[in-house]
Amino acid sequence: MKRTVRRGAAMALATALGLAAGAQESLRETQVVKVVRRASPGVVYISARQRVQNPFFSPFFEFFGPDEGMPEERENSLGSGFVVDPKGFILTNEHVIMGGTDIKVTLTSGQTYPARVVGSAPESDLALLKMDAKEPLPALELGRSDDLMIGEPVIAVGNPFGLSNTVSVGVLSATGRTVSSGRRNYADFLQTDAPINPGNSGGPLLNILGQVIGVNTAIIRNAQSIGFAIPINRAKRVMEQLRAFGAVKPLWLGFLALDPSDSARRRLGLKGGVVVARTYPFAYPEVEALREGDLLTALGGRPLESTADLNAKLAMLSARQTVALEGLREGKPFKASLSAAPMPDALTPAMAWELLGLKVAERNGALVVGSVRQDSPAAATGLRPGDLMAAVEGQRVATAGEFLTRARSALGSTGLAIAVARGPWTYNVTLNLLGE
Repeated sequence: MKRTVRRGAAMALATALGLAAGAQESLRETQVVKVVRRASPGVVYISARQRVQNPFFSPFFEFFGPDEGMPEERENSLGSGFVVDPKGFILTNEHVIMGGTDIKVTLTSGQTYPARVVGSAPESDLALLKMDAKEPLPALELGRSDDLMIGEPVIAVGNPFGLSNTVSVGVLSATGRTVSSGRRNYADFLQTDAPINPGNSGGPLLNILGQVIGVNTAIIRNAQSIGFAIPINRAKRVMEQLRAFGAVKPLWLGFLALDPSDSARRRLGLKGGVVVARTYPFAYPEVEALREGDLLTALGGRPLESTADLNAKLAMLSARQTVALEGLREGKPFKASLSAAPMPDALTPAMAWELLGLKVAERNGALVVGSVRQDSPAAATGLRPGDLMAAVEGQRVATAGEFLTRARSALGSTGLAIAVARGPWTYNVTLNLLGE
């Protein structure tokens, strides 16, 4: 009888201790814990082998010997990504897989799968991958980034320095940030004090409901309590185009914009705005509503802060959507309306002649300068008929079609870098499109 009582007392004590432990665990299980538990299976680790450019390599070395100076070294790129579709679509940063081969995706289970690039958008620093998993993958829920509140809790999940499924917690510090990285400017970024380090790039920034509100992007190295993320609304627009077309078809309004100088802004009493540096009526007739030198201060009723901000706003438009522009022309307010249109995939020969002042021709298996227009950027640079055209913006061209496709970047730039060969000499020149 005593043994039975003792056994019952022991069981009661064990039950009480178990209930107490369960109550403590319940108290410790915060909303952050729940979000991380639910989201982690959809966060992946990405590795890619990247080619390292030999600093002494020139595309013209191939004329003097096979493979001399070719970039042969490789290194691994490590980053994060997350599942956006159970069929195996992964969203990440473009710089994680930039120029990469042998891309592999590792799940939290430890399983590794090869992946291919569906499409990438360097101007947005986004890329879409596809992996062939045997079973449906746990996709994360995509939220919204147009109703965010400064100070709301955010959670970053990724693989910094190869440490898988690392979690950092913070708050949303700001929205609409413009960040510079190398030659690129990115606008409309989310800022958080949740640490985002190399390897976090491409991972999700989550709200307290577990919804993805941004794509983490480690841009400023060694920053303390400063992290940035691409708003998910913009990322979704880019992702849709990558999935449908394999590339983003950028929209434009037929003009090249530049940031005004600080002195000009102070003189006009403005904090932002962009200057219409050049119009392209030969490619976009509607742009005749604008004049070179116009200062644009608003698009669609929202202030324009910079050229990066203009590009971010264009990325949210739909083709043929009409937008209202406001600005100053010779110091007086003016308004105009333009329709967003897809930027041409390639220049036409007539566009290249008007914009650059040159024609190219294919001769004996090589691409050469056919003719040069007087008083043009090509003439100012010193190009001559017969010059061998080898590369545009660092990318080799061997046909007229390749040249026209690469040269399209001139529509959004003040200069176009071209590599040419003349006799035994090689030259790297930049066509100044503003004529300065």
